Amino acid sequence: MDGMMSHTTSAGGELDPVAESVAVYSDHAGEYAAVHAPKMADRAERFAGSLPAPSLILDAGCGPGRDLARFRTYGHVARGVDLNPVFVEMANRHAPTSQCDLRKVGKRFPAGTFDGVWASASLVHLDAAETVDVLGQFGALLRPGGKLYVCLKATGHTGWLDEPDGRRWYTVWDPDEFATAVTGAGFEVDRVDPGPYVEVWATRNG
Repeated sequence: MDGMMSHTTSAGGELDPVAESVAVYSDHAGEYAAVHAPKMADRAERFAGSLPAPSLILDAGCGPGRDLARFRTYGHVARGVDLNPVFVEMANRHAPTSQCDLRKVGKRFPAGTFDGVWASASLVHLDAAETVDVLGQFGALLRPGGKLYVCLKATGHTGWLDEPDGRRWYTVWDPDEFATAVTGAGFEVDRVDPGPYVEVWATRNG
């Protein structure tokens, strides 16, 4: 999920770990885009192939727009949302993208708008309760039978992590618990790929 301004606080005045974590990407956005450009190509191709073209895909937490460009290449219509304004500007070169906190994404579009929701490592900075809530919002945004891909961190420890380009909060999930959370949000889990980031492929019930 990719910031606003540093030291952003929540409505209650507390530091917001999500906004704090996402803001860090701004200073190294170009480098981030270059490093991650070749990654996840096979996953994006698989997801694109799971939907008839053209389908409308929401890239939720799209970062600089790498996968927006890929989905368009495969004949789909892509839309992006991201919290980081620098990433939003970059992503708009590939497909229409707007600044949005994923915790409020369900209010951004009408229910049943999308055929697919792609959330590649975009929920990693949310806490467990926020993640469960956003999964439910994804379910509402998808048409019945729509496809979901989501991956998040499954190794390490939940909490703040000092990285070379800044300090971010991560929530680490047990793969089985995360698959259960996806099911509870109104999806049938089609496939779970374990690894440092657990990947869940699912279909919206209904």
